[in-house]
Amino acid sequence: MTWNKRSLIWAAAAVLAIIGLIPVTAALAQEEEMQLSNGNAEEAQRSPVAFSHDLHMGLYECLACHHDYQDGENMLDENTLEEDNPAIRCTNCHNDQADLNLQKAFHRQCMGCHIEIRKSGQLSGPEMCGACHRAEG
Repeated sequence: MTWNKRSLIWAAAAVLAIIGLIPVTAALAQEEEMQLSNGNAEEAQRSPVAFSHDLHMGLYECLACHHDYQDGENMLDENTLEEDNPAIRCTNCHNDQADLNLQKAFHRQCMGCHIEIRKSGQLSGPEMCGACHRAEG
């Protein structure tokens, strides 16, 4: 098993959190489970999506999802990815005035990644509507 820089940082943060040298909240950039929605429940045709940020953080680099593209290159400074920073929220750029609204951005990012992973022969996340948008109740 090879360790990349990010994995080593998370492992060190986990050890320090376990032994109590840093609070657990400082080690995590975001809550473990999130609800993704287009923000407009009245217009939503499907239920919000339960998203495991914790699962994805363990598998992928932050910049695989979080981005600020300029001339086709992701220029986002990973140091800005803090939970209390409103500028990192998807809705900051993907809003009603954007060419790529929030729903389209989620679908392109999430399903696109799941499809690419499946095509590479690895186990992947869901690609069909009902697998993510589960009936409420």
